[in-house]
Parts: sequence; structure tokens; C-alpha cells
Amino acid sequence: FFCLLGPNSFASIMPTYKLHAPEASFRAFSTLIAAEYNGVKIDVSTDLGAASKSPVGKLPLLELPDGSTIFSSHSMARFVAGIRRDSGLTGNTLNEQAAIDAWMDWAGQDLELPACVWFYPVAGYMPFNQSAYEK
Repeated sequence: FFCLLGPNSFASIMPTYKLHAPEASFRAFSTLIAAEYNGVKIDVSTDLGAASKSPVGKLPLLELPDGSTIFSSHSMARFVAGIRRDSGLTGNTLNEQAAIDAWMDWAGQDLELPACVWFYPVAGYMPFNQSAYEK
């Protein structure tokens, strides 16, 4: 069916997912990036009350069309990346999958927070903090 429609028609037959996240949440970025690469439609809600749908009571949270939810930013990104296996975002071998997981873990532990400390003041999301910047 996909081959008959062509790659640009794939998103039109795909369901829409809902990402609940605070405004400008860096933890939502990896899911949104995977969605962009895979042509997956995601509606974003900044309603903080959606945290009550999460088993851990925190956002971000990905709500699936059937009403079930996925929490944890990297689990959500891996799920969205895996919706289309032809894109290669999840890797084609076990070695590639492990390498992708390793880079995702590294980004989450060593890159995302420092990048936000540098970027958020520039974007006006938070005041500049010299001591945080120097760490």
C-alpha cells in the first residue's frame, strides 16, 4: 500500500499522536525531531494537568491514538522513530540500535541540560546565570 502512494502520502494515512509537555521543554525535542524525520503527525499540548495521565506524574508524555501513554523522553523518541522502519532512525542491526541508544543516553545525560543552560537565556526562557554557565 505504501509503495502505491509514494513517500509523501505516508503521513496522511498515519494516526495523530499527542505530546504533552511544558512549553519549551528540552525533553520533548527528541520526540519531535524523530516525528519530523519520519513524517509522524504530533499535536503538542502544554496543559500541565496532563501529568495526571502519567504513571510517574510528570511530563513529557506521549498519548497514543488508543489512549495509552508512553512516558520518558527517550522511550517516546524511540517509539516515534520506530513507527517507520524504512527511515533507519532505529538502526538496521543490533549494533546500530545499540549505538543509537548509546548516543541518546549520552545526549540525555551530558548534552541536553548544559545546552539548555546556554540557550534558554538567549531565547528569553530564563535569566542568565553565570555560575550555571561556567559549569
